[in-house]
Amino acid sequence: MITLAPRAAHAERSLARRDAGLPGLPWLLDNGRLSELLGESVRVTRVRYKPGTSLLVAFRRLRNGSFDYGWAMTRTPASSGKLLEREHTARNRGGDMRILRPDHGQPDTLVAVGGVEDDWALHRNLTWLKRNGSGRLDLRQRPGTALLAGSSVLRYKPERRLVLLAHKASTAVVIKAAAKPAGRGQQTQFLNRLRQHGVPLLPQIADDECLANGISASAAWGTGDLTAHGDTSDARTAAYTAGRALAALHCVPVAAGAAGPAAGPAASASPENPGDGLAAQLKATRTMVSALLPELEPLARDLESRLTAALLGHPRTAPVLVHGDFSPDQVLVGDSEVRLIDFDRAGTGTAEADLGSFAAAEEAFGGVAEGGPPSRGAHSDGGAPAGTAAGAPAGGPKTALLTEGYLDAGGRFSQAAVDAWAAHRLFNSSVDPFRDRSPEWAADMAWHLSRAKELIP
Repeated sequence: MITLAPRAAHAERSLARRDAGLPGLPWLLDNGRLSELLGESVRVTRVRYKPGTSLLVAFRRLRNGSFDYGWAMTRTPASSGKLLEREHTARNRGGDMRILRPDHGQPDTLVAVGGVEDDWALHRNLTWLKRNGSGRLDLRQRPGTALLAGSSVLRYKPERRLVLLAHKASTAVVIKAAAKPAGRGQQTQFLNRLRQHGVPLLPQIADDECLANGISASAAWGTGDLTAHGDTSDARTAAYTAGRALAALHCVPVAAGAAGPAAGPAASASPENPGDGLAAQLKATRTMVSALLPELEPLARDLESRLTAALLGHPRTAPVLVHGDFSPDQVLVGDSEVRLIDFDRAGTGTAEADLGSFAAAEEAFGGVAEGGPPSRGAHSDGGAPAGTAAGAPAGGPKTALLTEGYLDAGGRFSQAAVDAWAAHRLFNSSVDPFRDRSPEWAADMAWHLSRAKELIP
């Protein structure tokens, strides 16, 4: 059972006191209390928190020798009727969702619990996958089995997506079931366009009907992503090769009417005011930081102002096609080759946004698989993490090799802009340690913000 660090435990007790409108919150944020409530040992792996409104968590448990995932949700007593309505609907369609009352002294405090197939937002597309998708993807499936026979869950974000590992003959297949239909960044026409310009991608298995039902799939490939490879010769070669692949992506022509997404990291809410989207994103992050750790609100407000000036106050460069969420875990490695994955957020933007995103992710998550960022408890005073000197450019050794490959392939960038976009990612991902249940999430959040401030003047 993972135990929170003292600072994080204190921060969660303070959060529960401030958000008294969600009396069920303490049960869902504590592994021990949630396990006691459910009658089995579970670990919370992901949190979606809307202050004063709701708390939704994903949890993992061991059943029949393998990991199984589920979710739990609580709302304000005034809106708990929605949970009862969902339970009624789930019961009518044969689901396993149930309502628990953790505090007998407060009968209006409800906690809804279910498995992944009871996920309200994913249910329709998961049902389609079970009934139709296995045939369209040519996967093994036995009548009556949950989801896909022999499949296992790789990742689960409640009401967002479920990633499965299934099998097609002797080939492993990675399937993503999303709550919404696949975006243009997953469409065959768009991905073929990338291949034609030399961007190394995985072959897609899903057809148009699968994509329309939120299902995408590709054959499993390689030996892991760049976060799973340490300082080996293969990892160094892969980082350099990934830089060349990123340069190829940025060279894909951006033409009016071309197939593909139209908005990236610097997405605008309207063509008339191109900064609206970025400003709204920064404000949302600052608001959440303030809700979780009020003592960090002054720093978050300062960063919001600095990032607005740094990213919107300078002449805009010619837009390129960007990945939109580029990081070491978006680069699969197989010997000396790489494949870029997950173009859900692809769009037009500045090249430095991708480079800065990768650099920030390497600093915050480098070498770490599922389970959150490395502990920053030793750096809660705002100092740089081990291996990153204060005042150094964003990133680490993989970023250096990535940029070397990028430059050798003809890419060009401004280091100041890369650092600014790295600060942008660090700022916006500062709430991820809380969402990912890092044992030292409070210290991790403080580190993200302090490092972001170091990177912008």
